[in-house]
Amino acid sequence: MKWAKTADGTDIYYEDTGGPGPVIVFQSGFMGIHEIWKYQVEALRHVYRCVTHDNRGHGLSSHPEDVASYSTERNAEDLKAVIDDTGINEPFLLISHSMGSANSVAFTIKYPYLVKAIVMISGSSISGDVIIKRGGHEEMFSVHHTSPSASMKFFNNLGLENEIAIEAGKWPRYVFRNQTAALLNYRPGAAVSKITVPVLILHGANDVVAPLKVPEGNVAMLPNARLQSLDGVNHFPQTEDPETVNRIIEEFIRENGMI
Repeated sequence: MKWAKTADGTDIYYEDTGGPGPVIVFQSGFMGIHEIWKYQVEALRHVYRCVTHDNRGHGLSSHPEDVASYSTERNAEDLKAVIDDTGINEPFLLISHSMGSANSVAFTIKYPYLVKAIVMISGSSISGDVIIKRGGHEEMFSVHHTSPSASMKFFNNLGLENEIAIEAGKWPRYVFRNQTAALLNYRPGAAVSKITVPVLILHGANDVVAPLKVPEGNVAMLPNARLQSLDGVNHFPQTEDPETVNRIIEEFIRENGMI
């Protein structure tokens, strides 16, 4: 069990499989715990060094209450603190989920030398203004988290299995609000065009959070991105259909000469 200490004194819990293989770093989204990547880590750890962490406010990481402690840029710096703590200094494959796609963009913009390629799974918009135009607001998710059972039901409705979804009941409600505000306030602007590494965007055809036009918008913003839709999958492809997702990840790795 390891924690990385951030510049603002936050403890970020992470797990590192270690080993000499190529590095894959996983960035969670609104369901911000490392467990959502369990099927990928189990399948890939024998060849790759896999690093996962709990976002601030989630799981075994610190739970700061002040909304000022949350931003997409801070989430990116939390990931950098984890990378620094592991001692990793070579470029890696960055795999993100949902809101984590914005975090991965913020990280890549600031630390381009550390990112070899990106896989965005169920990526929400990577710019908050797009979500606001669609009616998004700070309470749009927190209103569904009035009790532990309500939190579990919320994630069940997005396709997440009970074993992981139940963990959401352990987080303070303000975390849902503060992380939503972090995403809504993020504006990468023209810097997105500087992300020229290969980007694969995987999106469930049955995603109830974001229709396909949302990841299509991300593809339009990123110079070297392509979209792949997954039939019969909701918002958590990595747990709903892990075999397909793992196969696609390994194909993407081979296509881009990362092994």
